Amino acid sequence: MATVHTFQAMSAPEGGTSNAAPEGVIPPSIRHQPGVVSVNGEGPAVTTRPNGLNTSEWQSGSAGILSSARTTVGAPSTGGVKASDIITLPNGMEVSVAMAEQLGMVQLDGNGRYVEVQGGVDAASRQSEQEAPVDDAEGFADPKAEADLMELAQTVSPSLQVGAVVDIVKTGDINPLTLNRAASEAGVEPAVMQARVDAMKSHFEAQAYTAVRGFGSDDPQDFFEWAREHMPNSLHEAMHRHGMERTTKPYEPLYRTFIGSMEVHDPHSILEAEFGGGITARKEGGTVLLNIPGKGEVSYGVAVKSGLIKVTDMGRRR
Repeated sequence: MATVHTFQAMSAPEGGTSNAAPEGVIPPSIRHQPGVVSVNGEGPAVTTRPNGLNTSEWQSGSAGILSSARTTVGAPSTGGVKASDIITLPNGMEVSVAMAEQLGMVQLDGNGRYVEVQGGVDAASRQSEQEAPVDDAEGFADPKAEADLMELAQTVSPSLQVGAVVDIVKTGDINPLTLNRAASEAGVEPAVMQARVDAMKSHFEAQAYTAVRGFGSDDPQDFFEWAREHMPNSLHEAMHRHGMERTTKPYEPLYRTFIGSMEVHDPHSILEAEFGGGITARKEGGTVLLNIPGKGEVSYGVAVKSGLIKVTDMGRRR
């Protein structure tokens, strides 16, 4: 966001030099915004091009990483920096503003505008250096699909990769502008790039479904339909991390919530489930009760919250 600074004009001593404008050219105060300098004094405003400004009291990197913000199609951000915009870090890495916010580099101010957190970039860098690098990226089960993804990543810039993920998470498909730019960078026709993107989408979806089955679901589609309706923002975040970090772990807490609320949205699944360990289920009014050997009868919700049954205990129907 544009940062405003106020300075007092400085004059050079007679016969000396200074990085300030010559005395009389700049009135007592200057308001500076990126790309704009307004010079105002006690009289009418003066339009001039000063020879220099004393910038010793400027906040270092006041515009900072947000000054590089651009949209997912590469255009400069207008009308305020958005969470989906891309910024370039001092080390040259490109990340979304949303990711920079998670890392503590930027935050929303009282007016809902993104501003850089003082020292946030350095703190995030130190933290990443202190943490032992862990490569927990989940590759595709199909080696050819993984190789195709790596090839695609090498021919398309990181900013467009982020943009494509943001598009797909939000709308289910890549924006035509992003698609055309990606195709241009890769040196292929847009139709070819669309086919590659569609293939990668199918592999990521299959990987997500496999992960949810591992949590205990026999029908992941039920879970994803529920998440889209009841927790769309959390699902979008999980999908974004899946695409950018290559991890399916963020789906698990969503699945736990899905299971925990099943008494409300799908009680028959509980009644038909095979829990094992001699656990049986029955419905009384609007409550599903579980008879757990050694614990007696407790409501399904209490059993889930207290850990008497696990997430993987659900979803396996007769």
